[in-house]
Amino acid sequence: MRAEVHPINLQGKPLSKSLRESQAPYIGALKISENRLHAFGRVVTCANLIDPKNGTDLPVLPELVDAQIIWLADKNMRLRGIEQVEGVLYAQTWDIKVLNAKS
Repeated sequence: MRAEVHPINLQGKPLSKSLRESQAPYIGALKISENRLHAFGRVVTCANLIDPKNGTDLPVLPELVDAQIIWLADKNMRLRGIEQVEGVLYAQTWDIKVLNAKS
């Protein structure tokens, strides 16, 4: 599904609401699936926002690992999980607006 994503944190620390609202959203195809990650020793839910242009599926944002839906209403949802940036794990939350059901 095509979605607009606003990350809430930067390196695990919350961004102010005014800063979040002033930044352009990340847009791409949102994919959520279960994956077995050996580092976690279990199956985890992973969320990815990718750019499907030219069939390359390049990531728009770092993968959200161990993702959980906090809330869902109409075409909006909030996911929380863990992202890895330059080898460091950070808590991350995404505010998501579904733009359409097709990717």
